[in-house]
Order: sequence, then structure tokens, then C-alpha cells
Amino acid sequence: MNDTVCDSSEKVKRSKKFRGSSIGVELWSALTGWGLRVEDCHSHHQPLRLRPHSLRPSTGCHPRPLVSQGYTLGPDQVPSRSPVPEKGITLSILNQRKPYLIFHKVFALGSYWAHWADLEWHLDRVAPGRIVVMTVAVSGTMGLRHAAQCLAKLGSLMALHLTHRAHWTWVFIKGGRTISETSIIQGIASHSAHVILPLSHLQPPSTVGKNQLVEKDRWQYCAAHGAMGGLCDESAPDPLPWPSAPPVERQWVLAGVKVVLTAGSRHQYLYHTLTTLLATPGAQQQNVLVVLGDAPSSTTRLLRLLSVNFIKLTVQGEGNSKLFRYYRSVFQVAARTFPDAPAVIFLDEDVEVSPDFFSFMSQTLGLLHADPTLYCVNSHSITGFSDRTFNPSRVFRGAVQVQWGYAVTPHFIKEALSKWPEVDHDTNIVIYDYWIYTHVRQGRECVYPEVSRSNHYGQGLNTDPLIAERVFLDKPLVLEAGVSLVGISRLKSADWRHDLSYNISSATPLLGNPCNADFIPKQNPKPQNNPQQLYVFYYRLDPTENGIPDVTQSFNLQNCVGGWSISEQGHHDGVSIVTLSVLNTLYLVGVPFSSYSHLRPQGLPLWDINTIPDEEYDMVEQNQLNRHKFTPIIANRNMTTSQLMTILSTP
Repeated sequence: MNDTVCDSSEKVKRSKKFRGSSIGVELWSALTGWGLRVEDCHSHHQPLRLRPHSLRPSTGCHPRPLVSQGYTLGPDQVPSRSPVPEKGITLSILNQRKPYLIFHKVFALGSYWAHWADLEWHLDRVAPGRIVVMTVAVSGTMGLRHAAQCLAKLGSLMALHLTHRAHWTWVFIKGGRTISETSIIQGIASHSAHVILPLSHLQPPSTVGKNQLVEKDRWQYCAAHGAMGGLCDESAPDPLPWPSAPPVERQWVLAGVKVVLTAGSRHQYLYHTLTTLLATPGAQQQNVLVVLGDAPSSTTRLLRLLSVNFIKLTVQGEGNSKLFRYYRSVFQVAARTFPDAPAVIFLDEDVEVSPDFFSFMSQTLGLLHADPTLYCVNSHSITGFSDRTFNPSRVFRGAVQVQWGYAVTPHFIKEALSKWPEVDHDTNIVIYDYWIYTHVRQGRECVYPEVSRSNHYGQGLNTDPLIAERVFLDKPLVLEAGVSLVGISRLKSADWRHDLSYNISSATPLLGNPCNADFIPKQNPKPQNNPQQLYVFYYRLDPTENGIPDVTQSFNLQNCVGGWSISEQGHHDGVSIVTLSVLNTLYLVGVPFSSYSHLRPQGLPLWDINTIPDEEYDMVEQNQLNRHKFTPIIANRNMTTSQLMTILSTP
């Protein structure tokens, strides 16, 4: 994570200037819930008076709250066991000029995994000068992790020292100063804070100029919405209208290629995804269509502001069943609107593309028409983990589902629609991309890069946070543009099989337990002195009743060598490719599932997870190679109140 994301070194000096009016902010944090109350107040020049029989001062605030948010557990709910809809750290953003709540979200930081990155993402997109209110609801500091560093850079004194069961409130001005910060790091007592906060007297940015209507719409939008990044940064706003992107070398390939972006109510994600996409070399705004599901006016207003084409769909249902119907409607829109396009690229509202995204597509899309054994081009790498990606020019093919940022032909879209059930009760799979993989692809494969050109950065409700961290956060993006890919013509089926057979045959066989720390040969750190070395490992892999490889046999092996272990996907005909370094590659050949099984030298032992001795299986469970990667480290486990007071009082 880039430390500059949370850097507040450029202070917003004007945030310390206020108009005469002010607001009262009252918030509480406890094991039983959280609360936020905002009231309009009279001039802050009035003296504060204590109310009778109360320790809370009378401030002249309006008795009717302008904002009231919160959640309280029911008497029969157990915080540590029952699911809580608003458990974690709350982030609320107020307009600095008027007492409006313009953003609110709860981040599930009671979970150790993944959500810390989403909190960082949103904090980075809060405009300077905004009033920010944060609380702990039920529990939510165990998963702060790197986000604690972010909060400290924004001015929090306590974020780095909170225990995993602490309760905490913080009111501050982004880029400015802390107004109030309180915490209880031991025990289960609730606590609250109440502050009187003067509002900014500064006028909104000027709308005078050649784009004054657009600018007027921008700042009206920003007055009502928070965490919008550069759109609402008053000191350095993003340009409107959005400037055209430069072309890529093979721009002609992209001329008729359409981009369908699926979106809904998460307009903060959508703005980032859209503007990143439109800034990518090779992007053509006229080829982009946003297809909306449940989209409030905040989303449609944003798209009109950006002058991006969109349509709205009406979809019935709940959860994954509703999404299954929605994506069927999206495919219908694509088939109806772009019947003659050479390809259609699909993106979701929370998928960020690499600067090399369109260059990658321009070099690979031709394979969809040249090779009938391929059905998609994925920009996301299923195997592209941070310690297994070295060569951005390298491209693979394998049995994978469409992923985050993929291209298919209109012919394939129509083929999928011909099999897509109108009623989701007619299928046992309602996750659309896995349904396509299971019921439509019919043995065909996808092309995907060694290093990803897209990243799923958003956090949803249906993704296990540990899987989200491994699948999304552990996969780097190519950050440069115009990378020349190698061996594209050799990705066609006959050439690929020939080259793969040759590489496996000439590779050095590895023996022993793949979870042993010494299993993978030591690599020379200087590539120029280390000629390319290929390795192969043969292991037991049987087909299931559905004709796919048995993931229970491959899981531990893949997990030990740093490959894709979560499902059976990622292989080519039972062969998985693991890149060990720039010049070193490991081929995992599953016997007897793979048609490459005959390449196994006669008499070479076959590793079988089901028959290895107990001491060998213990080594698998210990996983000396990769067990450190996803081991929780709970911060401040032994912090005490006295220690915290000493830390905060020491100059």
C-alpha cells in the first residue's frame, strides 16, 4: 500500500476558518452498538451553559436532530456470536458548510481480513476540508492493520495503540485538525463524545468559465456526496469533461470493441473505475456503455455529469438470484446493442484497470476469432500472486471462468443466452460467471496474463474476506502502458500443446514433499547468470464425476507452492504453471487426469496426498513455504490504559 494514500502533509489551512453558525456532534461507541447525532446550533460565539441536572452543556443547538444514525443490538443478541449488520468501524462524512450527512459506511473491521484496505480506499477519497466522524460499533479494531498507519497520518493519536476490543470515537477535519478523539481500550463500558463544531465560512468554488454549467452541476453534486476523490477536491479538481486518452500502438484493433460496465448504487466505486478506465491509453469514451441495475439518482447524475452513455434495467429478486437475472439482462443488452462488434469487454463498477489494459486487449483479442478452443480473454490473472509474478509480457491459457475485466465475442454472448434459464430455479448455480464456466464453455479455455491488467478492489457482502485478501489484494497490477506481449501466436491450441509438451519433457523432475521448505531449488538472484530452468512435478490427480480434476487432491499442493488452490480452475488439461522467478518455471502435472501424463518418466514416483505417511502429511499441514502469508497478527494485544497514557504524554 502506498503510504502517500493517507498523507495529510498538505494541511487545509482554510478549514480552520469558520462562519458564524455551528453544529453539535454527539456520538457514542459501545459493545451494544453505535450512534451519531448532528444538530444545528446558533452562533458559536454564545457562551455554553450547563443544563439543570445534566453534565452536558446547553449550547443553543436545535432540539430536533438534522442527522441521526446508529444501530443498537437487541437484548437477545450476543455480539461475539450473532451476525450484526453494522459491526465494525463507521465512517461518516459531513459537508463542511452545511450540516448534511453526505456519506456513511460501516467497515467490517471486526474481521481481520481485507476490509482494512476498503477503509483506506475511502479515506483517501474524502475531499480536504470535509468533517469526518468515526466510531467503533460493537467491535471493529482487530482488522485495522495497515489502516491504523493511515489514520495516524491523518492525525489520530490513538489509532496505532487501539486494542482489538477497544471502543473509539474520532471527529476531525480531513487535512486539518482533530476536533475530538476518545477511546476505551479495556473493559466493555460504552462511551460518548459531544462537540460543538463551527462550520466553514468559505464560499464554494467558483463556476465562472467556459464550462460553468458543468462546474455548477459538479459542485452541487459534491455538496451532497462524499468520498468522491478528485471530482470533489476543491483545491485540485479532476478535469471536466474528461480528456481523451492517448492511443495504443494497435488502436485499430479496438475501433469497434465495446466496453460494458455494470453498476448500481456504489457511485464512489463507479467514479474511480470509470475515470481510471477513460484515462487508460486506448480508451474510447464513445464505446463505453454503463448498464445500471438498482441505481439511485446519485449514480445517474454522476454519469450525466461525466457525459457517459448509460441505460437502466429493472431486475427482480434478492441476493445472487437477482444478480443472476441482472447479468442475463446485461448480456441481452450487449447482444441487442452490439451484434456486429468484434468483441465486448465486460467490467464491474469496482474493477480497476491497469494502464496496460487496452494494449493487452489489442494484442490478444484476435485469438478469440483465430482459435475455437478459446472463449474469453481475461485481463485478471488467476495465478498472478505477488510472489509468483515476474514477467508482464507473458501470457497463459487455461480452464478458467470469465473474471474481472474480460472479453468475449457477440457469438459467445448469444450462445450463453440460448442456455441461460429465464427462471433461476432451473439451475443449481446462480453465480453467473461460474454458471458460464460450468454450463456454457464446454471445455474451452481463456487467455490470461501472468501479471494482472485489472484488479477487483471493492468489498462486497458475498465474498469471504480471507479469500478476498488472497484473490484480490495479493495480486499486483502492471503499472506501465504499452507492454509488448511475447508468443501470442503460440497460444493457439496446437502450438500451445506442442510447446508445453516440449517444456515438460525437457524439465527437471522434482521429488519429495512439495510443502518442504527445501522443495523448490534455490534460485540465483542474478538472472543474467542463471539460464532458464524448467521443473516438473507429477502428482496424483483423478477426475470427479463431473469430469473436472479433484480439487481435494490439488489443494494442498497448490497452497504449498504458491499456486491457485481455491478451486480446480487455472489448469490446462491437468497441467498448472507456477512461475518461480523470471527464468524459472514449475509445471505441476496431474496423473492420470492430464493428457500429458504419458510424459512422466517410467519409474518416477508419483506424489499422492491420500497415501503419504503421517509424518509427510504433518509437513503438508505445517506448510513451511507459505504459512506465513496469511497468519493473523493482532496488534496491541497487551496494551493497557496506563501504557497508552504514557505514550500520549511523552514529548
